[in-house]
Amino acid sequence: MTIMKMLNALILFTFVLITSIAGTGAPIYAAEMVDAGKTISNNAPLHGSDVHGKSYALNNQPTVQLTAVVFMSVDCPISNKYVPELNRLAKLAAANENVQFFGVISDPTVSLAKAAAFAKEYDLAFPLLFDATGELAARLVPTITPEAMLLDRSGRIVYRGRIDDRFIDLRKQNPEVKTHDLEDAAKALLAGKAPAVAKTQAVGCYFEAWGKDFPVPKIVTYNRDIAPILNANCVQCHRDGEIAPFSLMTYQTAAKHARQIARVTDERLMPPWKAQPGFGHFAEERRLSDREIATIAAWAKADAPAGDPADLPPPPVFTSEWVLGKPDVEAVMTEAFPVPAEGRDAYRVFSIPIDVPEDKYIIAFQFKPGATAVVHHALLYLDDKHQARELAKASTDGLPGYQSFGGVKFRPSGSIGVWAPGATPYFLPDGVGKPIHKGTDVVMQVHYHPNGKPHIDKSKLAIYFAKKPVTKIAVSFMLSNGAIDIPPGEAHYNRVAMLGPLPADVTLMGVGPHMHLVGKKMKVIATLPDHTIVPLINITDWDFRWQDQYRFAEPIKLPKGTLVSLEAEYDNSTNNPDNPSNPPKRVRRGEQTTDEMCICFFNYTVDDAPLKPNSKATGGSFLKQLFGGK
Repeated sequence: MTIMKMLNALILFTFVLITSIAGTGAPIYAAEMVDAGKTISNNAPLHGSDVHGKSYALNNQPTVQLTAVVFMSVDCPISNKYVPELNRLAKLAAANENVQFFGVISDPTVSLAKAAAFAKEYDLAFPLLFDATGELAARLVPTITPEAMLLDRSGRIVYRGRIDDRFIDLRKQNPEVKTHDLEDAAKALLAGKAPAVAKTQAVGCYFEAWGKDFPVPKIVTYNRDIAPILNANCVQCHRDGEIAPFSLMTYQTAAKHARQIARVTDERLMPPWKAQPGFGHFAEERRLSDREIATIAAWAKADAPAGDPADLPPPPVFTSEWVLGKPDVEAVMTEAFPVPAEGRDAYRVFSIPIDVPEDKYIIAFQFKPGATAVVHHALLYLDDKHQARELAKASTDGLPGYQSFGGVKFRPSGSIGVWAPGATPYFLPDGVGKPIHKGTDVVMQVHYHPNGKPHIDKSKLAIYFAKKPVTKIAVSFMLSNGAIDIPPGEAHYNRVAMLGPLPADVTLMGVGPHMHLVGKKMKVIATLPDHTIVPLINITDWDFRWQDQYRFAEPIKLPKGTLVSLEAEYDNSTNNPDNPSNPPKRVRRGEQTTDEMCICFFNYTVDDAPLKPNSKATGGSFLKQLFGGK
């Protein structure tokens, strides 16, 4: 089989579509760090909580090109005099969906209540982040208040310094503002250009709140230091009714588990995130910084003190409605599935007829588990030949749907995406969609994880259709090696796979490695025509229970001629606690629990072969036209 035909066959086999998409807009100028101090290493997640307890991500967001951060002080006169100008700039930023604007209070002598009163008194038109532990200050290293910084999508500082030239020094002001340094730098960066001046000297009060090297606070409390970390990273799953085994929504529940929290965060078991830092940069990364981990450890060691009630942020609010608004279609399981109290994990497939009177394009979805405590993840497919209906009818166990581990036992006509706890719904950008045929069924493959008591699940799915013309289809291909034959006892069995050269320029938006229970590692790279290596993803401790979708924080351009390759390793020895056989048995390629796979899925669009506006081409016909299939 030629490489071209192999590529076409692999792409047309849409086993799953990894849901990931990036925002559009002018590229950010890739400047070097400006006076970096302690750099934002490995593109680690950078987030903060405002004085009302709402968490924000400051980097690795596909839809945000530029983030403005201004370190302020509640008692610096120059900082306070800049509030009207900052409000003006914040309102300009609010009009651009690709820009964020934040103020920051980072001072261990200032309580959350005092910071909130300051925000109210000065009527701030932007979120005021309360940097309780000094995490933002340690990462961005301010020297003055007010000091402004502009961060690109990955979190690199591309402008640092003053807001404008209003102040000459602490005593003198210019009679007229002539240079709007922060605003001008932002305009240049949004236009894809370098700022005329990337670093200026801020004028104001010295930033000396934390001392040299920004040490972890000597006194760490739940109210001030720990609650913001848990709210931003943990309580999405660790709350009543969700899949985590216990809640972390209150001091009492968190303090009860303080030592365990310190242990699992120190070992980086929690939050669950398998992609290695610095090897590909992803949206919504669930990783704690070293400082956050050290802060949790200090709290546990001090017997988990509660602290001043004035420092406790409001608890997060979780919506029970569809996040993206009223959907065009709600697909609900036709029968409830009884999840037993005990036993092995179950992988159940359900076919759901929906009303699609004509061919359309999907631009967003949201999955809602019915039994949130036991639904581990869901894979969502399209079936225009109603094959899943027939498989469900043929099932003999008397339960709704049918059992299927790995695949769904047929080739879907398309894929909607993947859901796992903590996933955030989002719209594809204008002009991009996933085709769905008239009369298509939705197929849900749901992974259930029994937790000791019975549950009844009736999960549902919201689907949103394009209202504007679609000119690009979000499609997927898979890189795989089916030649798997792992001898019993083999601890380092390796497989490789390569795909390419790619026949067109593509924009890669996400990846999804896939192995079963004896899989241990997978590394994926792209080699450009000029031999440049682009790291895509590296998982060194594969866990089938934590399969994830990994969408890039910034889409990756792969030019025509690129080679994509993977390396995988398997451990079929008794040293692998996930090995399903004891003693180990020979493992071959297959879809059963005791079989194995070596696959990585890729979600992308093709840059130079757009559909015509209002075209009803499907993913299959589009790919046949592009790659020469018949």
